[in-house]
Amino acid sequence: MKTTYSLPVYQIALTYLPKVGPVKGKELAFLYPDLSDIFRLASYQAFASQALMEAEKTVQICLEDQVQILYFEDTAYPQRIKYLYDAPLILFKKGEADLNAHRMVAVVGTRHASDVGKKVTDELVQAAIKDQVILVSGFARGIDITLHKACLTYGVPTIAVLAGGFRHLYPFENSIYVEQILVDGALLSEYAPHIPPASYNFPIRNRIIAGLSDATVIVEAAEKGGALITADYAANYHRTVFAVPGSLNRPFSKGCNLLIRNNKATIYTSWEDLMQELNWEQAKDRLALNPGLSQKLFTLNESAVISLLHREGQLSFNELVQRGEIQQDELALILLNLELTGMIQSTDGDGYMLA
Repeated sequence: MKTTYSLPVYQIALTYLPKVGPVKGKELAFLYPDLSDIFRLASYQAFASQALMEAEKTVQICLEDQVQILYFEDTAYPQRIKYLYDAPLILFKKGEADLNAHRMVAVVGTRHASDVGKKVTDELVQAAIKDQVILVSGFARGIDITLHKACLTYGVPTIAVLAGGFRHLYPFENSIYVEQILVDGALLSEYAPHIPPASYNFPIRNRIIAGLSDATVIVEAAEKGGALITADYAANYHRTVFAVPGSLNRPFSKGCNLLIRNNKATIYTSWEDLMQELNWEQAKDRLALNPGLSQKLFTLNESAVISLLHREGQLSFNELVQRGEIQQDELALILLNLELTGMIQSTDGDGYMLA
């Protein structure tokens, strides 16, 4: 007798299939609107039973823990992330915050926050009160938790994006703030509640912080680290990046100073800098006039081209043919479509880069 499962089980099970990441998963969902058909494909039959059983377990855990399951086609799924090529198929959410609120800003920085960095973060939150902004960070030690704590102090909703499931909060000492965060804010993760964090999840998690927000503010950062990874994601998603300048002698100002020097970030001296730069109302008007630009579901090969240009910056037509393993005729059509939607632009010669 054939076993049938609920739709959330099939949605989650899709992420448990081998070699099915965000790009491949969306392509399969596009090709097979009835997700159950995917698990009958010859290439996945051997893994279908285990994936479905694990997904059924996940759904039950979410029910027990009152965790909301957001599939990428759901209206409650964050629309700022939805059409990014590497957006998660599934997000798990706890809390009341609207992930599609009009104004969202990420604030991140080093785990070794100085008193100066903490003071800047606190003042940023106080300044944001009047503008009805939701502030996003990564729940880590240092600047991240300073941001979340200040939001709780001043009544600003905050979203903590985790690198593991909600049953495995890390760092554990920050778990004392969770109940307060959930009142007006939220916890968010692409990992099911029972999945513990792994070291390689943390940099990947940063793409959600960047994608969820209209802008990212780097308060303090060394020359390398998670904050600069978040800044890189934000820039490649065409989001505004701000960096707080600091003393030349302080190691955790070096990252911010480099971002500013290399024109990868706008200097942040006050909340007014951010408000003037973003001009949210005008941006909202542009979106209303061009809704198609925010509602594009990319094919597997389109996503491959975007991903290559994201990593390499600029590639020629021939390089895209070779690296993307795409036929020339198909690639020419893909490039034309991506140019028409404003996703990429041609450069001198036959090169292409993200717009």
